Amino acid sequence: MKRIKYLALSFLCLAAPMLGALDFQIPEVLGISGFGTTLTEQITAELPGKSHETSPFYGQTPRSDIMVESASNNIKAPSNGTIIYVQTEAPVKTIFSFPLGGALAVRHPESYLSLLSGLDADQALKFSKQDQTTTQDVPAVKKGETLSGGSGSGVYPPNCFGLRLFDAQSALWVNPVFLASWIQDRTSPVIRGAKLTKFDDSGTSPFDLSGAAVKEKRIMCVQGSYRIWVDAFDTIIPGSSLHSAPYRILVVLDGKSIIDTSFIAANCSEGGLSFLGNPAPSRETLAADGSYNIGQIMLARGEHDLQLQVSDYAGNQSSLKTLIIAY
Repeated sequence: MKRIKYLALSFLCLAAPMLGALDFQIPEVLGISGFGTTLTEQITAELPGKSHETSPFYGQTPRSDIMVESASNNIKAPSNGTIIYVQTEAPVKTIFSFPLGGALAVRHPESYLSLLSGLDADQALKFSKQDQTTTQDVPAVKKGETLSGGSGSGVYPPNCFGLRLFDAQSALWVNPVFLASWIQDRTSPVIRGAKLTKFDDSGTSPFDLSGAAVKEKRIMCVQGSYRIWVDAFDTIIPGSSLHSAPYRILVVLDGKSIIDTSFIAANCSEGGLSFLGNPAPSRETLAADGSYNIGQIMLARGEHDLQLQVSDYAGNQSSLKTLIIAY
């Protein structure tokens, strides 16, 4: 338990400098599908009574928002801010790789912008006309203000909304999950699979790390450079049907940490969004089976101990170990 608390504190320390003194609080909700999660996970969850048709094209792309499931068709604004952009329902993909539905972009202090999506068109239009019906110079939103109309717009099922946070100074889409202090997550992530593939994408079949670990078998492979792919998920809120990407993935080879990557933020460039150090666009992060490309390792001739550690936002951890013989 002490180790879990230490890890959670470490993750928070990493995020704190990025988030600064921003007064931003994610409202309490029933479920969260976290930053970096694919839309496929949302569809797989099959929220009871909330089927929502989405294009399969959007499935294999990590999301730069967190999707929250509200208990009703409204959500409370997470922070004060000035509204700088309003969008009604628009069935086109964006830099985020899928439609936002009704959306509000809000400017906050400390060079931050937030984007709330999945709103109804009526709700979005209400704010676009706000400056014409009040004495305010510009439309604004207040922390805790109720935003209604989650009937299902963009790729969001009914009662679900998307929330993004952009650090304009660093050009990063920041993972906002650390701004939900009410979350009590004691469930470890689940590693569904892990594999090695040749870095040069040669015709060699992938090596199943997870299967070898379960069966306590050695993996025999040619020496060289390999990509590591990990398929894992986490449940942020106990009892929720929504799955999330894990937060941090660590690879230890022969006692040395060689890959340490996380979904703390996504880089923004002309090519699109970049996750886990992979090049933009964001779909390059994922294999066809939904596994994340977490990095590259070099296997020299000989015997190697490989350990994979997957952690969530609270520091809960799962791991697998396997023995590799390179020839």
